[in-house]
Amino acid sequence: MIVVDQEKCIQCGQCVKICHEHCISLVDHRVTIDRGYCSTCTQCAAVCPQLALTWDQAAPIPYDDSRLPSARHLDELFEQRRTIRFFKEDRIDRALLEEIVAYGIYAPTNNYDLRVIIVDDEEIMAELDRVHVRYTVRINNLLYKTRIVGLLARLTGTSTSFEQARPKVEAIVEAGRSYHSPPAAIVFIVGNKRVPLSVESAQYALSNMTYYAQTKGIGSRLWGPGQLFYDRSKDIRRRLGMQKREHILGTLMLGYPAVKFRNKVQGKTLPIQWNDGQHSRTEGVKP
Repeated sequence: MIVVDQEKCIQCGQCVKICHEHCISLVDHRVTIDRGYCSTCTQCAAVCPQLALTWDQAAPIPYDDSRLPSARHLDELFEQRRTIRFFKEDRIDRALLEEIVAYGIYAPTNNYDLRVIIVDDEEIMAELDRVHVRYTVRINNLLYKTRIVGLLARLTGTSTSFEQARPKVEAIVEAGRSYHSPPAAIVFIVGNKRVPLSVESAQYALSNMTYYAQTKGIGSRLWGPGQLFYDRSKDIRRRLGMQKREHILGTLMLGYPAVKFRNKVQGKTLPIQWNDGQHSRTEGVKP
């Protein structure tokens, strides 16, 4: 909840101007907030020159631009990030897990009621793995052992996607487990899907966690089965303590990497289309 310290406030009106929910007013030299419309985006607290607004009784701290990373530092961080599929058996201290997860709150969001469930219990992770394998076996039987689905894939133009997934599906079925080595922890972001852009908001939060974890030597892997399989399992939902209207919006594996990546891969480009006037062109842009 946002609270205004009227003694510190100088009625400059900056909080009123920046409030995109239009719930802050300056009337008779006093700032008031209609909390029924406040989304607690905290932009008002961030812009206040007098530190007069607080969020959940926590006083804001002025920015320290001297601590910002340089473009060179970010280049190294981004290009070193790799999806980790092989993890060491080492546990991650819960205090560090909480520290990593906490940075998700600073990500862009449209759903302000997201929450995090952290699983670091080996028994629960083994149960998650069993559910994943069970669903994968069903997919294998449905997609790759029947001609009907293959025919539908060709008719709809999705046969390439089906074929690309086949080796992964068959490997899981053959191994009887869903990952090469278990992570130290699995992070679930849950919330109400009916709020627009909830899935996108969850992914932004996971991105923050991913990069902060990297600075701490912790590897990560986005885990699609969270939304695909676990969210549909009543047993898993109950085991995770999820509420009726909550859905899994994003899943992240965390652990100490068992593989050392040594090289930054060059040559990757992101196609960008420019539209100017009557002409458009597409270019491959390198960082």
